[in-house]
Amino acid sequence: MFITSHGHSDVGFVRDNNEDSFVVDERKGIFAVADGVGGLPYGALASRLAVRFFGSLVNGADSCVTGAQFREIAHCVHQNIVECGSLVSGENGIGTTFSGLRITDGKLLYAHVGDSSIFLKNGQGLSKISKCHTLGDELIDKHGPEAARDMPEHYMHTLTRCMGQDIDFEVDLGERELSPGDVYLVCSDGVTNMVEMSEIEKMMEGMAPEPLVHALVDLANQNGGTDNSTVVCLKVS
Repeated sequence: MFITSHGHSDVGFVRDNNEDSFVVDERKGIFAVADGVGGLPYGALASRLAVRFFGSLVNGADSCVTGAQFREIAHCVHQNIVECGSLVSGENGIGTTFSGLRITDGKLLYAHVGDSSIFLKNGQGLSKISKCHTLGDELIDKHGPEAARDMPEHYMHTLTRCMGQDIDFEVDLGERELSPGDVYLVCSDGVTNMVEMSEIEKMMEGMAPEPLVHALVDLANQNGGTDNSTVVCLKVS
């Protein structure tokens, strides 16, 4: 199987700084998007540390080849960010989302925490395979869609989990067999808040990773660009 990939990030039209980071490394088989947590300082640093620690900890063909190993690496990245955060920000710390992919032995492993999104498009269409860790999403999971009716809007943007905060931490893990034609997409919420899933699916038809990534970021900006927008895409052939 052959992997083609691309990633791109843009500050948008409203924010002064880009607090998103990403990594695309086909040689190592690692891909990730991280988004610094709003309301905490040094968001750009937090996200940059997440992707760099991830890259440094996956250091060989036999590294991060099981879900258990990916969990261990994610927890190590988290702890390193906690320690760095205490140095630059004291007791407040720093924080970032993290959605990471690892290609190994004909399969894809993923580790996810926060409100970025991991999508898979295959013969069954487009599906979101990650879960948003926000207060709003957790209330909807617990009480059903009707819980959204009277929910304050900020609940959908209030994270219940992230990397870098010195509290109980857990990462969602998953594994998928790779098949020719599979396309994986990792987007920060600056994209998914601006572009409907149906629009994303339509744009993915027949587009290679590089033009698709730039088209999605451009559309997020055209629709308002209220946040930093980051997309990483990989296609299996």
